Amino acid sequence: MRVLSGRGSGSRSSGLLGSTMRNCVVSSRRSASTALCALRRSNHGVGAVNNVRAEASSSSLNRGDEVTTQQRQGQGSSGSGSGGGGRSIEELKSEMKKLQEQIHAAHLQAHLQEQRVAEALENLEDVDERSRSLEASLFDAAAEASVAPAVEEEKKAHADLRSDLSWPKELVDFWHPVEFSKNVTEEPTTFDILNFPLAVFRNGDTGVAECRIDEASALASTSQCQKQKQRQGGIQIKEKDGLVWVWLSEKEAPEDIPGFTVPPEPFHEDSKFTIHAELVIDVDVEHGLLMENLLDLAHAPFTHTQTFAKGWSIPDLVKFKTSKLLGGNWEPYPIDMSFEPPYMVLSTIGLMQPGKLEEGARAAACQNHLHQLHVCLPSSKGTRLLYRMSLDFMDFMLYVPFAKKIWEAMAAQVLGEDLRLVQGQEDRLKRGGDTWANPVPYDKLAVRYRKWRNSLHCETKRSEAEEALREMSAGEMLSPEENDGFSSKRSRSLE
Repeated sequence: MRVLSGRGSGSRSSGLLGSTMRNCVVSSRRSASTALCALRRSNHGVGAVNNVRAEASSSSLNRGDEVTTQQRQGQGSSGSGSGGGGRSIEELKSEMKKLQEQIHAAHLQAHLQEQRVAEALENLEDVDERSRSLEASLFDAAAEASVAPAVEEEKKAHADLRSDLSWPKELVDFWHPVEFSKNVTEEPTTFDILNFPLAVFRNGDTGVAECRIDEASALASTSQCQKQKQRQGGIQIKEKDGLVWVWLSEKEAPEDIPGFTVPPEPFHEDSKFTIHAELVIDVDVEHGLLMENLLDLAHAPFTHTQTFAKGWSIPDLVKFKTSKLLGGNWEPYPIDMSFEPPYMVLSTIGLMQPGKLEEGARAAACQNHLHQLHVCLPSSKGTRLLYRMSLDFMDFMLYVPFAKKIWEAMAAQVLGEDLRLVQGQEDRLKRGGDTWANPVPYDKLAVRYRKWRNSLHCETKRSEAEEALREMSAGEMLSPEENDGFSSKRSRSLE
């Protein structure tokens, strides 16, 4: 019984040993496989992977063979006890521990190599970034060096075209038409221009128009207003051509007042100009921008599509060029326009039929005419606009009830179309932009106005700028000829 029992015990021990060793071998092989996958990710760990792989594979195979042989010997000699020719469990554990230590060391080596490779790649990326930055800096420097002369030349060419939202102090040195005579009564009309709060009224005894500082205004306490109140005789005031004019400068006032505000001479003896409307409107934009808009005839076919420019065609470049070759000038619209210092715009529009524009002719060749006067006074509200409209036809409109309301509605609609454009330009200036970065040929009149306004501080430049001021026809204004430093790109936009 003891012999049988010993055999059964030896068989169970051998089976347990074989199962344990198989599990260890499988575990070792899995560990070695995991180490190999990690090491393959590093280019610098290839040698270590090969060495560990060979050693691990050899050791695993040897251990497996030894275990298998030992198991067979144990099974074959189960009748004679434990088979003392095989290795003990302690020896196998020791071997396995050494193998695991080697695999762990290989893992550490692989991690170190991966870290070194990552550091090297990071250094390479840093060097590449610095190289790109240096290359970009060199390129920018070269580009700036090549562009700088052109930029400086462009700045010099347009030095007198800078835009701003403040008016030059020299504007005060002019006679200012501030109100239509028919609107002045014994009841004071109050407003401000050039930071002067004014009250215009008629003397109840003499009927003469008078002007004084409006004491109720917050601007009345300024030093310039105090000086005006202390002047002997007060503010100088005159009436001419249906307008009330005031002199606000500390300089001596010229005796003569400009005469361009009177309606023009008739084109036909039997058709004199008659004033049909005189309107005063507060416009919420800087007066210089409104002036430039009025002097920019090219915007009319695009902006005033529902009012006076409805149906206007776009100026034909081919006709401009052809007429120039023939020694003439193409007139897309029968319009004559001029700027008169300090802030007046005069225009005469020829009409073949009431409400119908005739293309290809000068205004003088038309049967009917519309004459307009715009006075753009700088005020704290933006612009105090005085508008006068005269016609050499349609006299019956003088007797139509509520005709003034009709003209007021029409003027308000035209201004509404303009304000979308002008307020966009004003917003651009407030954000640091420049509405005169690239003037174009058809900005001729507006360019002359801006150069004149920016030259008031210098008598020489001012004289030169005033010599360039003259009446222009639509053909002259819209001609594609490039002069006065114009460029081919237009930037007076809403950007």
